[in-house]
Amino acid sequence: MSANSTNQSSPRQAGVLLRERLEESGWSYDDGRGGPPTGGLVFSECYPYTTLVGAAELGYNQERPTYKRRPARVPTAQWRAVRAAECDRLIGHMAGLATADPPLLLSSHPVSRQLLSEPSPQKAADYKHREDLIDALLCAWTAALWYRHGLARCQVLGADSSLPPGQAPTIIAPARLEQRRDGETRPIEGNQPLDGPSPVASRR
Repeated sequence: MSANSTNQSSPRQAGVLLRERLEESGWSYDDGRGGPPTGGLVFSECYPYTTLVGAAELGYNQERPTYKRRPARVPTAQWRAVRAAECDRLIGHMAGLATADPPLLLSSHPVSRQLLSEPSPQKAADYKHREDLIDALLCAWTAALWYRHGLARCQVLGADSSLPPGQAPTIIAPARLEQRRDGETRPIEGNQPLDGPSPVASRR
């Protein structure tokens, strides 16, 4: 499981533009090496796939769901139908986060509610819209998980950077105990309130 590589010469600069816009609006990048934010407007980076395999609540114990890229075992002619079915299963897992701590309530907004009421489309453009919405929801839930439980439930990939505090390119990743890079188990020291600072996460 690895993150997609990127660089400044890539024509896909949406993440760079988002960071610039956020900073112009008073947000600050936080690399997570100091733990979850305690105040202000803060954004960090996360990755949907690391959330899917790192959060036990989602149930992907062996492998990530194939809702994005076609695996070699699936014939091209069957891929759209298989992808839509896999996406519907993923949405079912996400619906289960309604009782998680913190919860993800798909029914709380008309757009995300459509994930529950409408089957995943096979048409490419319509499916891409659904895929992007799913990724955004997973990132939002990751931000809430990071803020609420911090290093008890997440790890900071890239934390060994030699850059000054707050400047390292990192990813906040939910992690089961057996996935932790440091091999440590960190008990949850109570729950943090969800009002206060406003963490967000961007996706790769």
